[in-house]
Amino acid sequence: MTDAGQLDDANVLYERGVRAQREGNMEEAERWYRQAIGEEHAGAYLNLGVILGERGEVDEAERCYLRAWELDSDDKAASNLGAIYDDDGKGDLVAAAEWYGRAADLGNAIAAYNLGFVWQDRGEPEKRMEAWRRAADLKHPNAANAIAGLHLERGEVNEGVTWLRRAVLEVGNDKSARRLSDIYARAGRHRMARFWGEFPDGPTFYSPEFQAFASEIAAAAIHQQDAFNDAFEQNYVEWNPEEATVTLDGRVLQRLTILGSFSNLSQSWLWTWDNPSWEQDLPALAKLRTIRDFGERHQIPELVKGHLDFSRFNHPAEGAFTMALSAAPLIGAKGVSFVTVNDGKGRLVLATDDPSLPAARFDRSAVPRLLMRAAEVWPDEQRRVVRGFMERHGFEVDESPAVIVVESGDGHRVTVRCPLERAKEHPEVNAVLSRDGARIVENTPARVQGQRSDGDGPYRLVVLFDLDDRIVRISGGAVAAPGE
Repeated sequence: MTDAGQLDDANVLYERGVRAQREGNMEEAERWYRQAIGEEHAGAYLNLGVILGERGEVDEAERCYLRAWELDSDDKAASNLGAIYDDDGKGDLVAAAEWYGRAADLGNAIAAYNLGFVWQDRGEPEKRMEAWRRAADLKHPNAANAIAGLHLERGEVNEGVTWLRRAVLEVGNDKSARRLSDIYARAGRHRMARFWGEFPDGPTFYSPEFQAFASEIAAAAIHQQDAFNDAFEQNYVEWNPEEATVTLDGRVLQRLTILGSFSNLSQSWLWTWDNPSWEQDLPALAKLRTIRDFGERHQIPELVKGHLDFSRFNHPAEGAFTMALSAAPLIGAKGVSFVTVNDGKGRLVLATDDPSLPAARFDRSAVPRLLMRAAEVWPDEQRRVVRGFMERHGFEVDESPAVIVVESGDGHRVTVRCPLERAKEHPEVNAVLSRDGARIVENTPARVQGQRSDGDGPYRLVVLFDLDDRIVRISGGAVAAPGE
Protein backbone atom coordinates (compact mmCIF):
# COMPACT_ATOMS: atom_id res chain seq x y z
CA MET A 1 0.00 0.00 0.00
CA THR A 2 1.26 3.52 -0.77
CA ASP A 3 2.07 6.02 1.98
CA ALA A 4 -0.99 8.02 0.91
CA GLY A 5 -3.16 4.93 1.23
CA GLN A 6 -1.79 4.19 4.69
CA LEU A 7 -2.48 7.77 5.74
CA ASP A 8 -6.06 7.53 4.50
CA ASP A 9 -6.57 4.33 6.46
CA ALA A 10 -5.02 5.88 9.58
CA ASN A 11 -7.28 8.91 9.28
CA VAL A 12 -10.34 6.67 9.01
CA LEU A 13 -9.30 4.77 12.13
CA TYR A 14 -8.57 8.03 13.94
CA GLU A 15 -11.97 9.53 13.08
CA ARG A 16 -13.68 6.40 14.36
CA GLY A 17 -11.79 6.80 17.61
CA VAL A 18 -12.78 10.46 17.87
CA ARG A 19 -16.43 9.59 17.30
CA ALA A 20 -16.36 6.87 19.96
CA GLN A 21 -14.59 9.20 22.40
CA ARG A 22 -17.23 11.90 21.88
CA GLU A 23 -19.91 9.33 22.60
CA GLY A 24 -18.16 8.38 25.83
CA ASN A 25 -17.15 4.90 24.69
CA MET A 26 -13.50 5.01 25.80
CA GLU A 27 -12.88 1.31 25.31
CA GLU A 28 -13.85 1.46 21.66
CA ALA A 29 -12.01 4.76 21.18
CA GLU A 30 -8.83 3.21 22.58
CA ARG A 31 -9.16 0.26 20.20
CA TRP A 32 -9.41 2.52 17.15
CA TYR A 33 -6.58 4.78 18.32
CA ARG A 34 -4.27 1.81 18.89
CA GLN A 35 -4.92 0.66 15.35
CA ALA A 36 -4.23 4.19 14.04
CA ILE A 37 -0.92 4.51 15.90
CA GLY A 38 0.16 1.39 14.08
CA GLU A 39 0.27 3.74 11.09
CA GLU A 40 2.08 6.41 13.16
CA HIS A 41 -0.87 8.80 13.35
CA ALA A 42 0.11 11.76 15.57
CA GLY A 43 -3.45 12.68 16.56
CA ALA A 44 -4.15 9.10 17.61
CA TYR A 45 -1.07 9.11 19.85
CA LEU A 46 -2.25 12.36 21.44
CA ASN A 47 -5.82 11.23 22.12
CA LEU A 48 -4.73 7.81 23.31
CA GLY A 49 -2.40 9.56 25.74
CA VAL A 50 -5.36 11.52 27.13
CA ILE A 51 -7.37 8.33 27.68
CA LEU A 52 -4.44 6.60 29.35
CA GLY A 53 -3.64 9.59 31.53
CA GLU A 54 -7.21 9.85 32.77
CA ARG A 55 -7.00 6.16 33.63
CA GLY A 56 -3.84 6.71 35.66
CA GLU A 57 -1.46 5.02 33.24
CA VAL A 58 0.89 7.98 33.23
CA ASP A 59 4.03 6.29 31.89
CA GLU A 60 2.35 5.03 28.73
CA ALA A 61 0.54 8.35 28.34
CA GLU A 62 3.91 10.10 28.47
CA ARG A 63 5.27 7.84 25.73
CA CYS A 64 2.23 8.62 23.56
CA TYR A 65 2.67 12.37 24.00
CA LEU A 66 6.36 12.16 23.21
CA ARG A 67 5.65 10.27 20.00
CA ALA A 68 2.91 12.74 19.03
CA TRP A 69 5.44 15.52 19.53
CA GLU A 70 8.09 13.73 17.48
CA LEU A 71 5.66 13.16 14.62
CA ASP A 72 3.90 16.53 14.50
CA SER A 73 5.34 19.00 17.07
CA ASP A 74 1.82 19.15 18.50
CA ASP A 75 1.35 21.95 21.05
CA LYS A 76 -1.22 19.93 23.01
CA ALA A 77 1.22 17.04 23.30
CA ALA A 78 3.87 19.40 24.66
CA SER A 79 1.40 20.97 27.08
CA ASN A 80 0.29 17.56 28.33
CA LEU A 81 3.90 16.52 28.82
CA GLY A 82 4.41 19.69 30.83
CA ALA A 83 1.45 18.75 33.02
CA ILE A 84 2.87 15.27 33.63
CA TYR A 85 6.26 16.63 34.68
CA ASP A 86 4.63 19.46 36.66
CA ASP A 87 2.48 17.09 38.75
CA ASP A 88 0.78 20.02 40.52
CA GLY A 89 4.11 21.52 41.53
CA LYS A 90 5.51 18.30 42.98
CA GLY A 91 7.33 16.94 39.94
CA ASP A 92 10.27 17.79 37.69
CA LEU A 93 9.69 21.53 37.37
CA VAL A 94 12.67 22.04 35.06
CA ALA A 95 11.24 19.59 32.52
CA ALA A 96 7.75 21.01 33.07
CA ALA A 97 8.96 24.53 32.24
CA GLU A 98 10.68 23.23 29.10
CA TRP A 99 7.59 21.49 27.74
CA TYR A 100 5.14 24.19 28.75
CA GLY A 101 7.47 26.69 27.10
CA ARG A 102 7.52 24.72 23.85
CA ALA A 103 3.73 24.57 23.81
CA ALA A 104 3.43 28.28 24.64
CA ASP A 105 5.78 29.11 21.78
CA LEU A 106 3.28 27.38 19.51
CA GLY A 107 0.41 29.50 20.84
CA ASN A 108 -0.97 27.24 23.56
CA ALA A 109 -2.62 29.54 26.12
CA ILE A 110 -3.13 26.82 28.74
CA ALA A 111 0.56 25.94 28.67
CA ALA A 112 1.57 29.60 29.00
CA TYR A 113 -0.74 30.01 32.00
CA ASN A 114 0.49 26.84 33.69
CA LEU A 115 4.08 27.88 33.03
CA GLY A 116 3.41 30.88 35.25
CA PHE A 117 2.59 28.57 38.15
CA VAL A 118 5.76 26.56 37.51
CA TRP A 119 7.83 29.74 37.75
CA GLN A 120 5.91 30.63 40.90
CA ASP A 121 6.78 27.26 42.42
CA ARG A 122 10.40 27.80 41.42
CA GLY A 123 10.50 31.20 43.12
CA GLU A 124 10.72 33.25 39.91
CA PRO A 125 7.99 35.94 40.23
CA GLU A 126 9.15 38.00 37.25
CA LYS A 127 9.10 34.98 34.96
CA ARG A 128 5.66 34.12 36.33
CA MET A 129 4.41 37.55 35.29
CA GLU A 130 6.02 37.18 31.86
CA ALA A 131 4.33 33.81 31.33
CA TRP A 132 0.94 35.13 32.40
CA ARG A 133 1.28 38.14 30.13
CA ARG A 134 1.87 35.77 27.25
CA ALA A 135 -1.13 33.69 28.32
CA ALA A 136 -3.27 36.85 28.42
CA ASP A 137 -2.12 37.76 24.91
CA LEU A 138 -3.17 34.25 23.87
CA LYS A 139 -6.60 34.91 25.45
CA HIS A 140 -6.42 32.46 28.34
CA PRO A 141 -9.67 33.01 30.31
CA ASN A 142 -7.96 33.50 33.69
CA ALA A 143 -4.56 35.02 32.90
CA ALA A 144 -5.47 38.72 32.87
CA ASN A 145 -7.48 38.29 36.06
CA ALA A 146 -4.48 36.59 37.70
CA ILE A 147 -2.19 39.46 36.69
CA ALA A 148 -4.71 41.93 38.07
CA GLY A 149 -4.66 40.06 41.36
CA LEU A 150 -0.89 40.40 41.62
CA HIS A 151 -1.07 44.16 41.06
CA LEU A 152 -3.88 44.58 43.56
CA GLU A 153 -1.96 42.60 46.19
CA ARG A 154 0.86 45.13 45.79
CA GLY A 155 -1.56 48.05 46.12
CA GLU A 156 -1.17 48.94 42.43
CA VAL A 157 -4.85 49.69 41.89
CA ASN A 158 -4.60 51.45 38.53
CA GLU A 159 -2.62 48.60 37.00
CA GLY A 160 -4.99 46.09 38.55
CA VAL A 161 -8.02 47.87 37.11
CA THR A 162 -6.42 47.94 33.66
CA TRP A 163 -5.95 44.17 33.71
CA LEU A 164 -9.41 43.53 35.14
CA ARG A 165 -10.98 45.54 32.33
CA ARG A 166 -8.92 43.60 29.83
CA ALA A 167 -10.06 40.32 31.38
CA VAL A 168 -13.70 41.35 31.02
CA LEU A 169 -13.49 42.81 27.53
CA GLU A 170 -11.19 40.23 25.92
CA VAL A 171 -12.31 36.95 27.48
CA GLY A 172 -15.52 37.77 29.33
CA ASN A 173 -14.21 36.97 32.81
CA ASP A 174 -17.21 37.46 35.11
CA LYS A 175 -15.09 37.36 38.26
CA SER A 176 -13.08 40.30 36.96
CA ALA A 177 -16.27 42.26 36.31
CA ARG A 178 -17.37 41.73 39.91
CA ARG A 179 -13.95 42.79 41.20
CA LEU A 180 -14.09 45.94 39.08
CA SER A 181 -17.53 46.74 40.43
CA ASP A 182 -16.30 46.35 44.01
CA ILE A 183 -13.25 48.56 43.41
CA TYR A 184 -15.30 51.37 41.89
CA ALA A 185 -17.93 51.10 44.63
CA ARG A 186 -15.28 51.47 47.33
CA ALA A 187 -13.94 54.51 45.49
CA GLY A 188 -17.40 56.10 45.48
CA ARG A 189 -17.75 55.82 41.70
CA HIS A 190 -21.15 54.24 41.86
CA ARG A 191 -22.16 54.58 38.22
CA MET A 192 -18.97 52.82 37.13
CA ALA A 193 -19.59 50.17 39.78
CA ARG A 194 -23.09 49.56 38.49
CA PHE A 195 -21.95 49.39 34.86
CA TRP A 196 -19.32 46.72 35.50
CA GLY A 197 -21.57 44.86 37.91
CA GLU A 198 -24.18 44.57 35.16
CA PHE A 199 -21.76 43.87 32.33
CA PRO A 200 -21.70 40.03 32.43
CA ASP A 201 -25.50 39.85 32.01
CA GLY A 202 -25.69 42.84 29.69
CA PRO A 203 -25.60 46.46 30.91
CA THR A 204 -28.67 48.67 31.01
CA PHE A 205 -26.77 51.82 30.03
CA TYR A 206 -23.56 52.94 28.34
CA SER A 207 -20.27 53.13 30.18
CA PRO A 208 -19.42 56.56 31.64
CA GLU A 209 -16.43 56.71 29.29
CA PHE A 210 -18.62 56.19 26.24
CA GLN A 211 -21.19 58.71 27.46
CA ALA A 212 -18.48 61.33 27.90
CA PHE A 213 -17.08 60.69 24.41
CA ALA A 214 -20.39 60.40 22.56
CA SER A 215 -22.13 63.35 24.21
CA GLU A 216 -19.37 65.76 23.18
CA ILE A 217 -19.79 64.93 19.49
CA ALA A 218 -23.53 64.25 19.57
CA ALA A 219 -24.85 67.53 18.18
CA ALA A 220 -22.29 67.61 15.37
CA ALA A 221 -22.93 63.94 14.54
CA ILE A 222 -26.69 64.53 14.39
CA HIS A 223 -26.14 67.53 12.14
CA GLN A 224 -23.96 65.54 9.73
CA GLN A 225 -26.38 62.61 9.61
CA ASP A 226 -29.22 65.04 8.87
CA ALA A 227 -27.26 66.37 5.89
CA PHE A 228 -26.69 62.82 4.67
CA ASN A 229 -30.36 61.88 5.09
CA ASP A 230 -31.41 65.00 3.18
CA ALA A 231 -29.22 63.93 0.25
CA PHE A 232 -30.55 60.36 -0.05
CA GLU A 233 -33.92 58.69 0.33
CA GLN A 234 -32.08 55.34 0.57
CA ASN A 235 -34.87 53.41 -1.10
CA TYR A 236 -32.22 51.24 -2.76
CA VAL A 237 -28.98 50.24 -1.04
CA GLU A 238 -26.31 47.93 -2.42
CA TRP A 239 -22.77 47.43 -1.14
CA ASN A 240 -19.55 45.90 -2.40
CA PRO A 241 -17.06 45.09 0.40
CA GLU A 242 -14.30 44.11 -2.06
CA GLU A 243 -14.38 47.54 -3.70
CA ALA A 244 -15.50 49.42 -0.56
CA THR A 245 -18.43 51.02 -2.37
CA VAL A 246 -22.08 51.52 -1.51
CA THR A 247 -24.82 52.40 -3.97
CA LEU A 248 -27.59 54.66 -2.66
CA ASP A 249 -30.54 55.49 -4.90
CA GLY A 250 -28.43 54.61 -7.95
CA ARG A 251 -25.41 56.71 -6.94
CA VAL A 252 -22.14 54.88 -6.26
CA LEU A 253 -20.23 56.17 -3.24
CA GLN A 254 -16.62 55.32 -2.45
CA ARG A 255 -14.83 54.58 0.84
CA LEU A 256 -17.36 52.29 2.45
CA THR A 257 -16.80 50.91 5.95
CA ILE A 258 -19.00 48.11 7.27
CA LEU A 259 -19.22 49.04 10.94
CA GLY A 260 -21.11 46.06 12.29
CA SER A 261 -24.46 44.36 12.61
CA PHE A 262 -27.35 44.20 15.03
CA SER A 263 -29.24 40.96 15.64
CA ASN A 264 -32.97 41.34 16.14
CA LEU A 265 -32.99 37.84 17.65
CA SER A 266 -30.34 38.22 20.36
CA GLN A 267 -30.63 42.02 20.62
CA SER A 268 -26.86 42.28 20.39
CA TRP A 269 -24.28 44.18 18.36
CA LEU A 270 -21.26 42.66 16.62
CA TRP A 271 -18.46 44.88 15.36
CA THR A 272 -17.32 43.60 11.98
CA TRP A 273 -13.74 43.24 13.20
CA ASP A 274 -14.97 40.45 15.49
CA ASN A 275 -17.30 38.77 12.99
CA PRO A 276 -15.81 35.53 11.62
CA SER A 277 -18.15 35.70 8.63
CA TRP A 278 -16.15 38.59 7.20
CA GLU A 279 -12.65 38.35 5.73
CA GLN A 280 -10.69 40.84 7.77
CA ASP A 281 -8.52 42.01 4.86
CA LEU A 282 -11.49 43.35 2.89
CA PRO A 283 -11.12 47.03 1.90
CA ALA A 284 -14.47 47.82 3.54
CA LEU A 285 -13.05 46.76 6.91
CA ALA A 286 -9.72 48.59 6.69
CA LYS A 287 -10.68 51.58 8.85
CA LEU A 288 -12.25 49.64 11.72
CA ARG A 289 -8.92 49.45 13.51
CA THR A 290 -9.12 53.23 13.96
CA ILE A 291 -12.27 52.86 16.07
CA ARG A 292 -10.84 50.08 18.17
CA ASP A 293 -7.53 51.89 18.70
CA PHE A 294 -9.43 54.96 19.90
CA GLY A 295 -11.43 52.81 22.28
CA GLU A 296 -8.29 51.21 23.70
CA ARG A 297 -6.53 54.56 24.17
CA HIS A 298 -9.51 56.10 25.94
CA GLN A 299 -10.66 52.92 27.73
CA ILE A 300 -14.13 52.91 26.16
CA PRO A 301 -15.54 49.38 26.53
CA GLU A 302 -18.12 49.74 23.75
CA LEU A 303 -15.39 50.47 21.21
CA VAL A 304 -13.14 47.61 22.32
CA LYS A 305 -15.34 44.57 22.92
CA GLY A 306 -16.40 42.93 19.68
CA HIS A 307 -19.76 41.56 20.81
CA LEU A 308 -22.06 43.73 22.93
CA ASP A 309 -25.32 42.71 24.58
CA PHE A 310 -28.01 45.42 24.32
CA SER A 311 -30.90 43.20 25.38
CA ARG A 312 -31.36 44.98 28.71
CA PHE A 313 -31.43 48.49 27.23
CA ASN A 314 -34.89 50.04 27.14
CA HIS A 315 -34.58 50.20 23.35
CA PRO A 316 -31.87 47.73 22.28
CA ALA A 317 -31.71 48.54 18.56
CA GLU A 318 -31.71 52.27 19.22
CA GLY A 319 -28.93 51.78 21.76
CA ALA A 320 -26.76 49.91 19.27
CA PHE A 321 -27.37 52.37 16.44
CA THR A 322 -26.63 55.37 18.66
CA MET A 323 -23.31 53.74 19.48
CA ALA A 324 -22.55 53.16 15.79
CA LEU A 325 -23.50 56.73 14.85
CA SER A 326 -21.21 58.03 17.59
CA ALA A 327 -18.29 55.90 16.38
CA ALA A 328 -18.68 56.80 12.70
CA PRO A 329 -17.04 60.27 12.97
CA LEU A 330 -13.85 58.59 14.22
CA ILE A 331 -13.25 57.35 10.66
CA GLY A 332 -14.43 60.60 9.07
CA ALA A 333 -17.77 59.17 7.97
CA LYS A 334 -20.23 61.63 6.46
CA GLY A 335 -23.22 59.35 6.71
CA VAL A 336 -24.49 56.04 8.03
CA SER A 337 -27.01 53.66 6.44
CA PHE A 338 -28.96 50.88 8.14
CA VAL A 339 -29.74 47.89 5.93
CA THR A 340 -32.03 44.97 6.78
CA VAL A 341 -30.36 41.58 6.22
CA ASN A 342 -31.01 37.86 6.79
CA ASP A 343 -34.73 38.07 6.05
CA GLY A 344 -35.27 40.71 8.69
CA LYS A 345 -33.29 38.94 11.41
CA GLY A 346 -30.68 41.66 11.55
CA ARG A 347 -29.46 45.00 10.32
CA LEU A 348 -26.11 45.95 8.86
CA VAL A 349 -24.64 49.38 9.52
CA LEU A 350 -22.70 50.97 6.66
CA ALA A 351 -20.66 54.18 6.86
CA THR A 352 -19.08 56.14 4.04
CA ASP A 353 -16.70 59.07 3.89
CA ASP A 354 -16.95 59.67 0.16
CA PRO A 355 -15.46 63.15 -0.42
CA SER A 356 -18.36 64.11 -2.68
CA LEU A 357 -20.87 63.88 0.17
CA PRO A 358 -22.14 67.13 1.69
CA ALA A 359 -20.51 68.24 4.93
CA ALA A 360 -22.78 69.84 7.51
CA ARG A 361 -21.86 73.49 7.97
CA PHE A 362 -22.44 75.66 10.99
CA ASP A 363 -25.95 77.05 10.87
CA ARG A 364 -26.87 79.64 13.48
CA SER A 365 -30.58 78.99 13.12
CA ALA A 366 -30.13 75.25 13.71
CA VAL A 367 -28.08 75.54 16.91
CA PRO A 368 -30.92 75.39 19.49
CA ARG A 369 -32.60 72.48 17.73
CA LEU A 370 -29.36 70.48 17.44
CA LEU A 371 -28.38 71.06 21.06
CA MET A 372 -31.79 70.03 22.37
CA ARG A 373 -31.88 66.90 20.21
CA ALA A 374 -28.44 65.89 21.45
CA ALA A 375 -29.43 66.68 25.03
CA GLU A 376 -32.40 64.35 24.69
CA VAL A 377 -30.05 61.54 23.67
CA TRP A 378 -27.64 62.29 26.53
CA PRO A 379 -29.79 63.78 29.32
CA ASP A 380 -27.12 63.26 31.99
CA GLU A 381 -24.35 64.86 29.93
CA GLN A 382 -25.98 68.08 28.71
CA ARG A 383 -23.09 70.30 29.71
CA ARG A 384 -20.73 68.09 27.70
CA VAL A 385 -23.14 68.22 24.76
CA VAL A 386 -22.97 72.01 24.69
CA ARG A 387 -19.26 72.34 25.38
CA GLY A 388 -18.38 69.71 22.78
CA PHE A 389 -20.53 71.38 20.13
CA MET A 390 -18.94 74.76 20.77
CA GLU A 391 -15.40 73.40 20.70
CA ARG A 392 -15.99 71.53 17.44
CA HIS A 393 -17.22 74.73 15.80
CA GLY A 394 -14.37 76.93 16.94
CA PHE A 395 -16.03 78.84 19.77
CA GLU A 396 -13.92 80.44 22.46
CA VAL A 397 -15.64 78.69 25.36
CA ASP A 398 -16.12 80.04 28.86
CA GLU A 399 -17.93 78.20 31.66
CA SER A 400 -19.42 79.73 34.78
CA PRO A 401 -20.54 77.68 37.77
CA ALA A 402 -23.87 78.16 39.44
CA VAL A 403 -23.95 80.54 42.39
CA ILE A 404 -26.28 79.31 45.11
CA VAL A 405 -27.42 81.21 48.20
CA VAL A 406 -29.16 79.04 50.77
CA GLU A 407 -30.76 80.23 53.98
CA SER A 408 -31.62 78.20 57.06
CA GLY A 409 -34.73 78.78 59.17
CA ASP A 410 -32.78 80.89 61.66
CA GLY A 411 -31.57 83.25 58.94
CA HIS A 412 -28.08 81.80 58.45
CA ARG A 413 -26.96 82.14 54.82
CA VAL A 414 -24.32 80.32 52.82
CA THR A 415 -23.19 81.32 49.33
CA VAL A 416 -21.57 78.64 47.20
CA ARG A 417 -19.97 78.82 43.79
CA CYS A 418 -20.34 75.26 42.56
CA PRO A 419 -17.42 74.17 40.37
CA LEU A 420 -19.38 72.49 37.56
CA GLU A 421 -20.75 69.61 39.64
CA ARG A 422 -24.44 69.38 40.19
CA ALA A 423 -25.10 72.31 42.46
CA LYS A 424 -27.56 70.69 44.83
CA GLU A 425 -25.12 67.85 45.52
CA HIS A 426 -22.57 70.30 46.94
CA PRO A 427 -21.90 69.36 50.60
CA GLU A 428 -22.19 72.90 51.97
CA VAL A 429 -25.53 73.40 50.26
CA ASN A 430 -26.81 70.10 51.57
CA ALA A 431 -25.64 70.92 55.08
CA VAL A 432 -27.84 74.01 55.20
CA LEU A 433 -30.77 72.57 53.26
CA SER A 434 -30.98 69.67 55.71
CA ARG A 435 -32.07 72.06 58.45
CA ASP A 436 -35.73 72.82 59.16
CA GLY A 437 -37.12 75.74 57.20
CA ALA A 438 -34.11 75.97 54.89
CA ARG A 439 -34.54 77.20 51.33
CA ILE A 440 -32.67 78.38 48.26
CA VAL A 441 -33.11 82.15 48.16
CA GLU A 442 -30.95 82.90 45.14
CA ASN A 443 -29.80 80.83 42.19
CA THR A 444 -27.64 82.16 39.40
CA PRO A 445 -27.65 79.36 36.83
CA ALA A 446 -24.53 77.68 35.60
CA ARG A 447 -23.71 78.60 32.05
CA VAL A 448 -21.58 77.64 29.09
CA GLN A 449 -21.01 80.49 26.69
CA GLY A 450 -18.82 81.14 23.72
CA GLN A 451 -18.14 83.27 20.70
CA ARG A 452 -17.01 82.51 17.17
CA SER A 453 -16.56 84.50 13.99
CA ASP A 454 -17.44 83.50 10.45
CA GLY A 455 -18.46 85.15 7.20
CA ASP A 456 -21.54 86.58 8.89
CA GLY A 457 -19.51 88.22 11.64
CA PRO A 458 -19.15 87.46 15.36
CA TYR A 459 -21.74 85.18 16.93
CA ARG A 460 -22.30 84.62 20.64
CA LEU A 461 -24.03 81.59 22.19
CA VAL A 462 -25.12 81.33 25.83
CA VAL A 463 -26.65 78.21 27.41
CA LEU A 464 -28.03 78.19 30.97
CA PHE A 465 -28.50 75.09 33.15
CA ASP A 466 -30.70 74.27 36.14
CA LEU A 467 -29.59 72.63 39.38
CA ASP A 468 -29.71 69.21 37.70
CA ASP A 469 -27.43 70.37 34.87
CA ARG A 470 -30.34 70.36 32.43
CA ILE A 471 -30.54 73.01 29.73
CA VAL A 472 -33.09 75.68 30.60
CA ARG A 473 -32.32 78.34 28.00
CA ILE A 474 -30.35 78.71 24.79
CA SER A 475 -29.75 82.17 23.40
CA GLY A 476 -27.56 83.21 20.54
CA GLY A 477 -27.10 86.10 18.23
CA ALA A 478 -24.77 88.38 16.36
CA VAL A 479 -22.38 90.45 18.43
CA ALA A 480 -22.65 94.13 17.70
CA ALA A 481 -19.46 95.92 16.74
CA PRO A 482 -18.22 98.65 19.13
CA GLY A 483 -20.12 101.88 18.62
CA GLU A 484 -23.15 100.27 16.98
